[in-house]
Amino acid sequence: MKNALIHALAAISIACGTPSLLAGDLTRVFYPNQKEAVFTVDVPSDWKMIPQGEAGAEDYFEVEGPNGLELSFRIVPGADIEQAVKNHIAYLNDNFTEVKVEDAKETKINGMEALLAPGKGKDENGSVREFGAGWFDLGDGRIGELWYNVAVDDKSGTDASIKVLNSLAKGGK
Repeated sequence: MKNALIHALAAISIACGTPSLLAGDLTRVFYPNQKEAVFTVDVPSDWKMIPQGEAGAEDYFEVEGPNGLELSFRIVPGADIEQAVKNHIAYLNDNFTEVKVEDAKETKINGMEALLAPGKGKDENGSVREFGAGWFDLGDGRIGELWYNVAVDDKSGTDASIKVLNSLAKGGK
């Protein structure tokens, strides 16, 4: 469970507005923007950030790290977790083979009620990937969603993802 939580939380990316630089080569990303931040996350500054609304990231924000590591997140439209879970499973089945998703588990992410659904599958090259999704209650009628995708043997990517996970904060903190 702890390992699944760590990997699921590693999926955090923020649909950013104005990132700010932090010490240690990290960039704070504000969702949806700095002025109206609902949540923030700190990511390595050298990772590629694809802001919400750009091609390929119409309704979420994505961060790409080394070795194909992907983190993405958004606010769930209409706060409909049931539909978000269905959409997540459909996405996995459309883009991966041998998909196995564990039952969703209730937990807390830095004090926020959350639901996590980790899993594994093979990408188009036959490489085993660890992935999953998490939905977290922002306490104001909105629900945040995160998604991750990392090679199962990428220890440095997992370690970097843990740091990202530990940075998730509600609001513009």
